[in-house]
Amino acid sequence: MVKKSAAKSNGIVIKAKGTSCRILDIGQDGIKTEFSNKGPITGRYRGTHWDTVEAQMNANGTSSWRVRFIQMTDKGDMLVGTGEGTGEAPNSRGIAKLKGSGTVMTMSPRLAELNGRGWTCDVDQNVAADTAVVRVTFQ
Repeated sequence: MVKKSAAKSNGIVIKAKGTSCRILDIGQDGIKTEFSNKGPITGRYRGTHWDTVEAQMNANGTSSWRVRFIQMTDKGDMLVGTGEGTGEAPNSRGIAKLKGSGTVMTMSPRLAELNGRGWTCDVDQNVAADTAVVRVTFQ
């Protein structure tokens, strides 16, 4: 028996690319930034994802973050959501592993079962290229 991937059965994959970055504060504890990202969605539905991430990058390389996002499917359905998570310091190839969770909301009749549901994500963020692969599973 072949097991379906989370992206095909109950989740999505987002391939995000940074569109802007703001440095909000620099201090002894680290750096506060705000990033905006955009990218295609595949999996349970297809479409486009936009987000704004506020991140605290700590002096030891770890991070904490909060996200707000909008998604528009290729069928015209809109989803919005919020979440937060943490990240590890980037490895020798510049890849940081992040994890997070949050909730999603939609008024779409087609995606009504997702309204108010939780989600979790695992992220591979390429710090140098300003790209990320986000694997989202709906709870």
